[in-house]
Amino acid sequence: MADILSQDEVDLLLNAVSRGEIEVPDTGFERSEARDMMHYDFRRPERVSKEQLKGLQSLFEAFARELSIALPPFLRSVVRVDLVSIDQLTYDEFVLSIARPTSISVINMSPLEGNAVIELSPSVVFPIVDRILGGKGIPLKKPRELTEIENRIIHRVMLMILDSLKRSWEQLIEFKLSVIQQESDPLMVQIVAGSEMVILVAYEIHIGECVGTMNMCIPLLVLNPVLDQISQQTRFIRRMSPEMAERTRTQIFRVMRKAEVTLDAILGRTTLPLHELARLRVGDVIQLDTDVKTPIMIEIGGIPRFKAFCGRRGELSSVQLIDTVVDD
Repeated sequence: MADILSQDEVDLLLNAVSRGEIEVPDTGFERSEARDMMHYDFRRPERVSKEQLKGLQSLFEAFARELSIALPPFLRSVVRVDLVSIDQLTYDEFVLSIARPTSISVINMSPLEGNAVIELSPSVVFPIVDRILGGKGIPLKKPRELTEIENRIIHRVMLMILDSLKRSWEQLIEFKLSVIQQESDPLMVQIVAGSEMVILVAYEIHIGECVGTMNMCIPLLVLNPVLDQISQQTRFIRRMSPEMAERTRTQIFRVMRKAEVTLDAILGRTTLPLHELARLRVGDVIQLDTDVKTPIMIEIGGIPRFKAFCGRRGELSSVQLIDTVVDD
């Protein structure tokens, strides 16, 4: 009991310390260290390490490459898919960031437990639908909800997207992905609690002259079983496999064979003063700078490529190629 201080003795010691009469041992901590401390938000825990994020980036870049190969033959158009960003946020924050109406598909991530979400913006959905229906891929000026037929078309496109996702992850896991729900309002989709952390992967999709976005939202609860494997598999995913490179070349050649280019037969050219141009009428004859016996120039995409003679085949005008034009 003699080792226990009374309250009066404790008060005397504290007063002596405050007056500097008793030297306090150095604890080894400096006040300046407080300035080096980082604030931690317990409402938004960062659960994915930098190494795991690098692994995820490699996987999702591989997915973008696969999709860039798969979509052009299907849409009969030049398509480019670019990875824009990978972020960690809550599911509520993701839902509130999505404009309405849009196209949202809920994806079952079997054999992983749980679902993910893929959102296609109207600026890319309607050009896709237009291309598949035989149009030129023109976007709508004012977004609207998809019709039943348009939803079925996007469902087909989503199956192709899932097939590309499976191929890009096949070195890590054999997915059995499926679309289990399609909505136009993100508030109608609840795959996890609003406070749960998710990985948001943002892509930019170029279809001809149109540009839109695709967002993939995967809850961390779903990814947790494979996060450690992802960082270990990164070195095998970063380099394109020979099979994928060959498939890329084949798809590019297939798209090029179906590409349409403009071919012009240039009969000749001339220069007219403005006052003569203003007096031109139907029936006037314009003298060109080309002799009728000399070959004319054939341009492909505005670039001279061949020399030819004009002629006729049946009821149609035609040209006979006689020589190529060598670039200077």
